[in-house]
Amino acid sequence: MKQTATLLPLLVAACLAGCSPETMENVRKDTERNVEIAEREGGKVEKKLRPAITEAKKQVAPSLKKLDLGGRATAALKLNRNLPPTIRVDADTNSIRLRGTVRTKDEKALAERIARDTLPDGATLKNELTIADGL
Repeated sequence: MKQTATLLPLLVAACLAGCSPETMENVRKDTERNVEIAEREGGKVEKKLRPAITEAKKQVAPSLKKLDLGGRATAALKLNRNLPPTIRVDADTNSIRLRGTVRTKDEKALAERIARDTLPDGATLKNELTIADGL
């Protein structure tokens, strides 16, 4: 289909220009050959790039997973109005750590429960929140 769409305008132009049937046939053959070469070369480029693309995905995947875990937990904690803004989330590829200061043990427990609810199965959470004295 692509080939026909490419050949048709060339053949029409050749007819309008008064070219002989032999010239039109040569144009058609040349165009088909050029399309084949372009497809073959495109395949070679794709084949050469495939390992680099696969390697780049492997290198980026842990960072994306880390960002996903940390982002989910952070968003959930920030959206809860019963928690202070002093809670920080550190993420790794399969775990998060809560740090910062809360006012009460109930806030600490609430923060842990909210963060744990955002984690996928198998991920771990370490609650290092401290309870502020005198608040």
